[in-house]
Amino acid sequence: MASGVARDVCIGLGVLLLAAGSAHEIKAAELRTEDFLAACISDPVVTDEPGLAEGSKVTPQIYCECVAGKLGDQKLSQADVDMLTKLHKDEITDEDAESYPTLEDLMTANEAVEDDCKASLGMPASTDDDEGPPLDEEDIPEDE
Repeated sequence: MASGVARDVCIGLGVLLLAAGSAHEIKAAELRTEDFLAACISDPVVTDEPGLAEGSKVTPQIYCECVAGKLGDQKLSQADVDMLTKLHKDEITDEDAESYPTLEDLMTANEAVEDDCKASLGMPASTDDDEGPPLDEEDIPEDE
């Protein structure tokens, strides 16, 4: 009789573990990424990435699909995905930045996803010095 109870407990635990794993997959699948994908594909920052040049085997579509597919792995909310969509559309306002307390964390998570996709697709890694050195005040033209 004791072995029957132990078997039932093991079966019950197995069912719970499967349900928990399925719930995570369902949550990730529930993220609506269509708008994100469209914004990412048309973002000039993305299309100008080294490794996405015309004739490359990796296209903006492939790269953005990789990123969109990994967003659920980061446990992002739909609001996070919507904010990343605004980022790709260059529509983030100062008000958005001030009212979104986890924006910096979101940007860090997004960068990690992008770096992971670049590595898995064989693209060159991003460098932080793409923008060049900061300008000195004397280099900024004066308004006339």
